Amino acid sequence: MKFSSPLTIFFLLLLLQQTLFSAMTDRQFIENTCKGTPSPDLCLEIPLANRESENANLTGLALIGLDAVQDRGFEILRQVVDLKNSQPELTPTLDICTEVYNVVVDSDVQSSREALRGGLCKFAEDGMADSAVEAQACERSFGEHGQSSPITDSNNIINDVANVVRAIIRMLL
Repeated sequence: MKFSSPLTIFFLLLLLQQTLFSAMTDRQFIENTCKGTPSPDLCLEIPLANRESENANLTGLALIGLDAVQDRGFEILRQVVDLKNSQPELTPTLDICTEVYNVVVDSDVQSSREALRGGLCKFAEDGMADSAVEAQACERSFGEHGQSSPITDSNNIINDVANVVRAIIRMLL
């Protein structure tokens, strides 16, 4: 089989052009979607880090965002365990954070995922709103105990990601 025939080269170039156009279209869709969120730059980071975003529709982007909230929730739970070992004086406050982040990963994200798949977008939005509130509750608990939070950045990130995902879900309403 000869690969250098003009017809073969033409089809390969056509395929390459179509692939590049499709990738640019997908990126443009993601960029346009992210412009409608409270943090467009953060929004762009979420789907672009996930290969599933290549052909995702709005629901797909929201589901990718839910995965990001859940992943960050698990990261914070691991961080809390480490902090309990290294700073045991923070344990009562960290226990509150464990409780609220378990709600995020076990309830809020799961119920939002099920609601999205079932077409109940308002309930999915409510789950992300609650995830943001839970992050704020963890952060606030340190001040209520007269302590400085060692996880402010993590709490702020999950709050921001949840609000980005909430905005994407709101676009589905």
